[in-house]
Amino acid sequence: MKRILILFFTLLAFASLAIAASEIKLDVKEHVLSNGMKILMLQKPGVPRVVCHIYFKVGSINEKPGITGLAHIHEHMMFKGTEMMGVTDPAKDQAIDKQIDEVMDKIYREKYWNADGGDKAKLAELQKQADALIASEKPYIIKDDLWSLYMKNGGTGLNASTGNENTGYYVTLPSNKVELQMLLESDRMLHAYFREFYSEKDVIMEERRLSENQPNYFFSEQVNAAFYAASPYHWDVIGWMDDLRKVTKADLIEFHTKYYVPNNCVAIYVGDFNPQNIIQMAEKYFGRVPKGPDVEPVRTYEPPQYSEKRIYGEGPAATSLQMMFHAPQTGHPDAAPLSVLASILGGGGGGMRGFGPDGEASIAGSPVIVGQRGGGFGGGGGTGRLNKILVQEKQLAVSASASSRAQWYVGSFDFRATPRVDKNVQPEDLEKEIWAEMEKIKKEGATADEIQKAKNRSEAQFIRSLASASGLAGSIGRAELNRGWRSISADLDSLKKVTNDDIKRVAAKYFVKDNSLTAIYKRKMGR
Repeated sequence: MKRILILFFTLLAFASLAIAASEIKLDVKEHVLSNGMKILMLQKPGVPRVVCHIYFKVGSINEKPGITGLAHIHEHMMFKGTEMMGVTDPAKDQAIDKQIDEVMDKIYREKYWNADGGDKAKLAELQKQADALIASEKPYIIKDDLWSLYMKNGGTGLNASTGNENTGYYVTLPSNKVELQMLLESDRMLHAYFREFYSEKDVIMEERRLSENQPNYFFSEQVNAAFYAASPYHWDVIGWMDDLRKVTKADLIEFHTKYYVPNNCVAIYVGDFNPQNIIQMAEKYFGRVPKGPDVEPVRTYEPPQYSEKRIYGEGPAATSLQMMFHAPQTGHPDAAPLSVLASILGGGGGGMRGFGPDGEASIAGSPVIVGQRGGGFGGGGGTGRLNKILVQEKQLAVSASASSRAQWYVGSFDFRATPRVDKNVQPEDLEKEIWAEMEKIKKEGATADEIQKAKNRSEAQFIRSLASASGLAGSIGRAELNRGWRSISADLDSLKKVTNDDIKRVAAKYFVKDNSLTAIYKRKMGR
């Protein structure tokens, strides 16, 4: 009886959330400056604080071979001050910085323009000069100046993130201090000054080294590179190590000039404020930033895959299986059915949008922390069909999940499973089981109960996200850069309309061998 009551109240909660979702209207006010920058405002009266986010339509997909990781480097460098921030004597600091650049350019040419790595004695002497100059600059640098100023004015949550498709900067301030955010962010757009570039590159390379210490990092990186053959999703946000070593300050300045312009960004404010005041301040501060040239969209899309791909690896991590299928981008009619299917198979949230400052927002809701590639919702595995069959009933796997990730230009549908090696189950055994389940989906689809539960989970997740001002700002701001903030509601509506015929159709269309990459990793100690 107790279990029946729990089930009843759980279903009642899902039903209530679903009803609420259908009634929600995002009352977003818009204002566009003459330089093309868009200001979005969502009032939440009550606590006199405002979540302030600014997003630029630039990420790792705007890079190219030779400068991978540059968007992430730029995000770090934007905290190094400007001509008025982070420095005691701008003129003296700039003079020293210019000398540092000249020496480092000589080091770069000697080291990387010579096949033998250059003259070691010459490099040592140049490095000695660079170290001396860097030491002489330190007295003029004010560490964490931006953060200190925000803290003195009641600011919290100062942060930033870089993803595949966008870069965001965040802070929450008292309602009467929003002007400070506009002053500082517009100053960073106008007068970014990339002091400490070379030492910060070392910090970022160390970030990558820490990631490389994860047992299966290199294998995962190679799997991603093999899956995305042509599009710039081919590399991770943190970039290739060789590019991190060789990227120059000139590359960074060119990148900033091209992408960090008002007509390539959106500012979003959520909280207790007067919209007219926000508009007046935006005109005063952001309005002074000159419009830049129009930014061209990404050129290279992922071409169709015409043959099955398989990749094998060994190492100290747990034995595992990953199966990846190319899927359409966010907003495509097939994205919603794939999202529902991911929830049915994986038992997760069904692939609704992700919220929060550290994530890429897409229909798949894929959080991407700086330097990492995120996975889509729909995993979890606790209540999904794959977990029920492979983990509970057949006891072939320790875990089994599915996720759907629709990004701006490409999408993917992933299966992941960990075999019961204690029962001598191999990844290939799980692969056969998953293919068998996919063939069943193609013929029969899912039950009405499975489909409704998947939709309910997604709507519940959507409602929970709306409780957070930061989540709202993240979702609205990122969505605006791609298909507009109204696409949030459109995607929810699309998900509600998914039928069993839709699920069978997308399964038959995308779950084919010539559209797949299978990655099999086996544990092998002593490497």
